[in-house]
Amino acid sequence: MADRSSVLAGPSPADYFSAVGLIALFFVTRLLIAGSLLLDQVKFVANDLSYYGYHLNRLDNGESGVMTEYPVPAVWILQALYTLGGGWQHWAWIYVGFFLLLDAAVAISLFRRGNASGALFWILFTGASGAIVWYRFDLIPAALVAWACLLVGSHPRIAGGLIGLGAAIKLWPALLIGPLLAPHPLRDTAGRKRLVGFVVIGLGLAAASLLTSGWSRSASPITWQSERGLQIESVPASPLMFLRTFTHRADWTPFLSEYNALELSGPGVGFMLTVSTVLVAASIVATIHLSVRLLRHATSESPALDQAMLLAVLTIVLLTIIANKTLSPQYVLWLGGPIAALLALPTAPWLRRHLAVVAASVLVVAGLTQFTYPWGAYGIMAIPQGSGPETSVLLLRNAMLVALGGYAYWLTLRASRRAAFETADLRRVETIG
Repeated sequence: MADRSSVLAGPSPADYFSAVGLIALFFVTRLLIAGSLLLDQVKFVANDLSYYGYHLNRLDNGESGVMTEYPVPAVWILQALYTLGGGWQHWAWIYVGFFLLLDAAVAISLFRRGNASGALFWILFTGASGAIVWYRFDLIPAALVAWACLLVGSHPRIAGGLIGLGAAIKLWPALLIGPLLAPHPLRDTAGRKRLVGFVVIGLGLAAASLLTSGWSRSASPITWQSERGLQIESVPASPLMFLRTFTHRADWTPFLSEYNALELSGPGVGFMLTVSTVLVAASIVATIHLSVRLLRHATSESPALDQAMLLAVLTIVLLTIIANKTLSPQYVLWLGGPIAALLALPTAPWLRRHLAVVAASVLVVAGLTQFTYPWGAYGIMAIPQGSGPETSVLLLRNAMLVALGGYAYWLTLRASRRAAFETADLRRVETIG
C-alpha cells in the first residue's frame, strides 16, 4: 500500500501507464464483442432486446400481466431506458450504451482504489463473458454488488443500500446481507449501518412496488421462478445432459418452455429437480452458517473482517448458482464483483495466491460460458442427441463452478476463524499487484 508521501505526490508514471493500458484493453475487447455480433453464431443474442421491447411496448399500451417474471423495480429501469430511447424501434443504442457505460463505470471505480488488479480482472471478466453483458440486465445487480463490496468497510450504509437495491432488482443479492451484518449488528457498528442501508433501500422499494403494483405482481417473480423446470445449462441437469450426449439413449429432449428457457424433459428430470431443491436448502443453510460464524468470531471492524465478508459473499453467490435448477449464462456475471473487490482491496498474504487461482478460474468459467451461449448453443440443444464437444464444454464449466464453490467455502472458513480476527495484523498488507 502506498505510504503518505507517495499519496501526496500524486499519480506516478506507472499509474498513467496502467490507466492507458486498461483503457486500451477495454476498447479492444469491446470491439471484439461488437465484431462477434456480426456473425451468425452470435447475432441472435440481440434478440433479447426485441423481447424486452415487445413487452415494454405492451406495457406502454396499457396491458397488464406483462413481464411478471421480473421484479417491478427492474421493469421500471427497463421502461426508463425504453422511454429515453424513443420506443421499441429506436431504443437499442440507448440500451446497449447504458450497459457499456455501466461496465466502464465499475472498472473505473475499481481502478480508483489505487490498484489496477481489480480493474484488470473486471475488464477481462466482462470481456470473456461476451455480448450477453450488453443484452441482458444482470450487469445491473452485478455492478451494484461490486460497488457494495468495494465500499463494505469504508461506507457501510451505502454498501448496505446497494445490496438492498440489487435485491429489489434481481432478488438474489438479498442473500448477501447476512455476512455483511458483522460485527454486532445490534450495536453502533458498521454491521448495523449496512443493515440500516439495506432495510431503508430494500424495504422502501418493496413498499413502492406494493403500492404501485399490488401484492400479486410484486410476488410474481418468486412464483415464476418456483414453477420453472430443469434448465439444460444448470448444474443439476449435468448428469442427464451427459447421458443424452454420450450414450445411445435419446430419451431427453430440450424444449423452449413457457418461461422462455430451454428446459429438459425425460426420465430422471423430476428426481434432479428434487436434488436441486435439496441443494438450494443446503445453500441457504451454508449462508446462515457463514453469517453466524462471522457474527460469532468477529468482534471488531478490521480489514481481516472485510476480506472474510467478501469471501463469504463470493461463496454464497457460487452456491446459489450451483444449486439452482435454472442457470442462464448471464448468471455468471454475478461472480465478478466480489472477486474484483478482493483484488482491489487489501488482503492478507496467505490469501493472495488462492485469490489469483480463483480469479483465473472464474475468467475461464466466463469464457466457457460464452462458448456454451451463444457459440455452442445449437450443439448443446441438438435433437435427438447433443453434440459431444459443445456439451463437454458445458459440463466442464459446471464442474468448475462446483469446484470453485467448495474452494471458496474453504477459504471463507479459514478467513473467518476466530484466530484470524484476533491475530491478524494487516498494517503492512499491500494490495495485490
